[in-house]
Amino acid sequence: MGGQLTAPMELKEIIVITDGKSNVGGDPAGAALLAHKKGIIVNAIGIMDRGETEEPYIELENIAKAGGGICDIIPLSMLGYSVQMVTMQSVQMTIERAVSRQLRQITGYSLEDMEPDSRSRILEYIQKVGNEVSLKCVVALDCSGSMRSRIKTALGSVQDLLISLKTRKGRSYLGIVAFPGGAGRDSKVISGFTDDFDQLALRLNRIKTGGPTPTYGGIVQASCLFDGETRHGDSFLASVYPEEGDERSFIL
Repeated sequence: MGGQLTAPMELKEIIVITDGKSNVGGDPAGAALLAHKKGIIVNAIGIMDRGETEEPYIELENIAKAGGGICDIIPLSMLGYSVQMVTMQSVQMTIERAVSRQLRQITGYSLEDMEPDSRSRILEYIQKVGNEVSLKCVVALDCSGSMRSRIKTALGSVQDLLISLKTRKGRSYLGIVAFPGGAGRDSKVISGFTDDFDQLALRLNRIKTGGPTPTYGGIVQASCLFDGETRHGDSFLASVYPEEGDERSFIL
């Protein structure tokens, strides 16, 4: 080849974990698109129960499409596996895109056009780089009222991700954003970027559930972390109509 392949020095990812469609705030796909324009890959994981409609998951597919990422719709029991799989597949996919683009510029061929032997060697290179490249990842976690029975499993999946990131050769930094954020806010930073995963695991215990699902605010807050910023979070008023019929309004 008449040039040398280079891989990204640092990858940036957001992983949105939610069990349903957003019901307050802006368009989550729009937030994902803005993040992607800043070089951040936005992935979406949807927790699926039997008998649910497809509408919430169409929104998640749109988030991943706008964010250049992966969408995975899974039952709760598969969440731990999915979080790790999506994170690592997204890393490999991003590097493969960058390498394939460079190949086309250097040789006029894409990765798919190459001979099997050459393609195999480049795929080995991509896998090696994927394990060594620096990774910054934010988990944007749905902490709405509907997640109450699922939050323990969701937090366990984040802890499983911490364990898997420790096995990488490259530096890994993880941040956590909860949405909603309590006190009437659409989101809250539980932890900025850190590689002290033991301390981060302790912070997960502070997460509480309740309120609506402001996915847009969660993605925007996660995106701001990459700029070294923290949003105070937009305020909203939520109306709750319990099954008993006691209608009341409250600020989260």
